[in-house]
Amino acid sequence: MPRKKIETIINERIYPYSLNEKGRADISQLTRKYEYDLLLECIDIGIATYFKYDKDGQVTQESAGIFIQKLGGIAYNKSRTPIDQEIYHLKNKCKKLYTYWNDGKANDIFLNYIAALKNAGYDDNQVANDLQTEVNRLCNSSRSWSEWSDRMLKWIEDIKRWNEKDDVEIEQSGTILPAPLFNELSSNFQRLCEQINASYENNLYDCTAVMMRRLLEGLLVLSYQNHKIELEIMAKDGIHHITLDKVIKNAENNQTLKLSANVRKELSLFKNLGNYSAHKIWYNCTKQDIEPHILKYRIIIEELLYKSGVKK
Repeated sequence: MPRKKIETIINERIYPYSLNEKGRADISQLTRKYEYDLLLECIDIGIATYFKYDKDGQVTQESAGIFIQKLGGIAYNKSRTPIDQEIYHLKNKCKKLYTYWNDGKANDIFLNYIAALKNAGYDDNQVANDLQTEVNRLCNSSRSWSEWSDRMLKWIEDIKRWNEKDDVEIEQSGTILPAPLFNELSSNFQRLCEQINASYENNLYDCTAVMMRRLLEGLLVLSYQNHKIELEIMAKDGIHHITLDKVIKNAENNQTLKLSANVRKELSLFKNLGNYSAHKIWYNCTKQDIEPHILKYRIIIEELLYKSGVKK
C-alpha cells in the first residue's frame, strides 16, 4: 500500500522522530492525490532543501517538522506541467528582482507569449525550453516590471509575424539545402535556408558563407537547449553564449549531444568560412571555397535540425 510505504520511508528519514496523527493524515491525502514515484522524488527534494542537523549530525526536530509541512507544496509544484513550472520559477525570480510586479498582467503576458509560440509551430518542450532560456535571460537583463513587460509584449508581436508571408519571393533552386529538408519548418528557418541557396546561386559567396555560419550557430544553440545542457555554453554573465569556436569545441566532445564523427570533424570549416567573409577585410569568398563542401554542410544541417528538435 503506497501510504504505508511512504509513511515508513518518512519515519526512517526523520528518525528518531516519527509522524504524529496529523502528519499521517497529511501523508494519506498526498498518497491519494499523487503517484508513489513522484512522492519519492519530493521526499528527496524536501530533505535536501529543509533538513538541518545538530552538532552530532542528527536531523533537528524543527527542520523535520518543516519538511513534513512543505511536502504537499513540493508535490504540487512537481506535478505541474514543465511549462507551468517554468512560469512559476520566472514569476518568483522577477518578484525578487523588481521592486514592483503585477502578477495578473504577468499571467496574461505569459499566456499570450505561449499562444504565440504554439501558433508559430512550437511544441510543449520547445515552449518550456524557450521560457527556461530566452525568457529567463530577459528577466535577468531587465531592470524593472515596465521594462520586462514592454519587452515581452514586443516579443509577442514579433513572434506573431514569424509566419506572415513576405511579399518578396526568394528565387532559389535548393543548390545547397534542398527544399524537402526545410519546406515543413517554421517560416524563419525556411527563409534562412532559401537565402543561403539564393545567395550562392547568384554568386554572392561572402553572403552565402555568413548565412551558412548563422544557421549553423543557431541550430547548435537550439540543440544544447533541446538537450537541456545550455548552461555548458553560457558566458559568465548568464545572459550571452560563449563564442562559436568555444561552442564547437564543446560540441566536438559532448557526450549528451553525441554528434556523429563526420559532423564533429567539419563544424569548424563552416565557422571559419563565415568568419573570414564577415571579418577579413582582404578576403573574398569564392565559389571554389564553398562548392566542394556543399554535401558536408547539408549533412551537418540535417543532423542539427533533428538534434535541435526543429525537425521531427
